[in-house]
This record gives sequence, C-alpha cells and structure tokens, in this order.
Amino acid sequence: MNRLITAEYRKIFTVKLWWALLIPAAAISLMFTWGGALLGNLGIFGRGSGENAAFALPAFAQGINLASVFGLILGATAVTGEIRHKTITTSFLTGPTRGAVLAAKLFTYSTIGVIYGVVCMLAATLGALLGNNFPDGAEWFTLAAAGVVAMVMWTLLGVGVGALIGNQVGTVVGLLVYVLVVEPIINVVLRTNDAAEIPPYLLNTAGSNMTLHLSFELFLAGLPSSRRFERASDEIREVLGMTYAPPWWGSGLIFVAYAVALGLAGWLVARRRDIT
Repeated sequence: MNRLITAEYRKIFTVKLWWALLIPAAAISLMFTWGGALLGNLGIFGRGSGENAAFALPAFAQGINLASVFGLILGATAVTGEIRHKTITTSFLTGPTRGAVLAAKLFTYSTIGVIYGVVCMLAATLGALLGNNFPDGAEWFTLAAAGVVAMVMWTLLGVGVGALIGNQVGTVVGLLVYVLVVEPIINVVLRTNDAAEIPPYLLNTAGSNMTLHLSFELFLAGLPSSRRFERASDEIREVLGMTYAPPWWGSGLIFVAYAVALGLAGWLVARRRDIT
C-alpha cells in the first residue's frame, strides 16, 4: 500500500496541474478576504459601537467556497487523467487489486485537499491582516478548520465522480456546469415557487453552507444586540437562504453523505470498468 501511495504522490507532483490550480485558489481566498476586511473597516455595522464588524469571516467563507472548485477539478483528474493517457491499465496491473489502487488515490488526494485548504487559509489570513480586520482568533480558526474539511470533501467528491464517469472532459465540464450553472438555476426556480426549504439539501448548496453559515453565525454573534441589528440579521439569513437551512454542521453531514455516495458509486464502477 505504501508503494501505491508513493506512486500516486509522484503522479501528482511530477506534473504542473496541482500548483497551477492551487495558485488561483489561494488568490481567490486572499482577495475575497481582503475585500471583506476592507468592507468591515467602513463601519457599516459597527458604527456607534466603537468596533468594526468582522466582515473578513463571511468573505473568507465565500472565498473558500469558490476556491474549492479548483480542488474539485484536481480530484476529478485522479482517475480520468490516467484513463485519458492510458496509464490506468498499468496502475491496476501493478497494484494488488483495483480497490487498493483506488484507496491509494483517495488517501493521497485527501492529503492534497488538506494542503489546498491550509494554503487558502493562510492566504485568507494574510488578506484579513492586510485589511486590518482580523477577527477573534478562536472564531477564525474554527472557520478555517471547517474550510479545510470542505476543501478535502470537494476534492474527494471530484475523485469519486471522475471514477464514476471515466471521461476527463465530461467529468470536469459536467461538474463545473452543475456547480456554477445548473444548481444555482434550480435554487432560483425553487425559491420563486414557494419551495425554499429544498435548496439547502442540494449538493452544492449543502457544501457551501457548511462554511458560509458557520461564518455568518460567528459574524452575527459579534454584532451589537439591538432591534436594528436583529432585523439586519434576519434579512441576511433570508437573502442567503439560511431560514430553512439546517445548522452548518448539518449541512456538512449532508455534503459528506453526497460525497460518500458518489465516491462509493465511482469505486464500484471503476472496479468493474473495462480498461483494455
């Protein structure tokens, strides 16, 4: 098993794709958090309280949600890249079983997801510091930990869907179209047809809510207690669809269930796929 894991790391680090995707992921985390930090310094919510609102928290969450797309793409190439370049046959024949090869891929790509998450967290931390709006340390690192977990799950989701579909272009394009186009449209349609309680249980929304809702819970908890801020909090929850959503950890469990189900389906299909 150790040899399989070592081989997978070599496959990842000997090509440029992993860092080519990591750079924009980190840049997005940096810019979103920096922008949120600067917005927090405008004193929109903290005016009159002597403190600036920690806008860096929701900005970081939104940034990590967008950055996770790059982890998703990387994971999608784990199996499909080998199928495309016709090296999957060698990988399967040199491993004790196909299941062992797939397990090695899941392990290595989960660690790459951790690297992506940590780098994005460090970039976001730099953005908050540059914007002079760094929030409470405990809150920040709680959100950062959730962001790292989300990045790992998105990466593993890509591995599972790639193993299920088998075609690299189809997997990457299909995932991007669903995440960026199809599900947002479904969300709008459901919310405008009195079915706003359904979107929080969709795949992409559940994955995003894991970090976004946690960030807003931390953000709203830091606002002054008054009717004006309570109304603002209710409006924010309504706009983000948080009214019918489960707590952030509930969204996380829903997303994990999606990732496990798709990963298991990919595992079963890849073990039986004809590679000749």
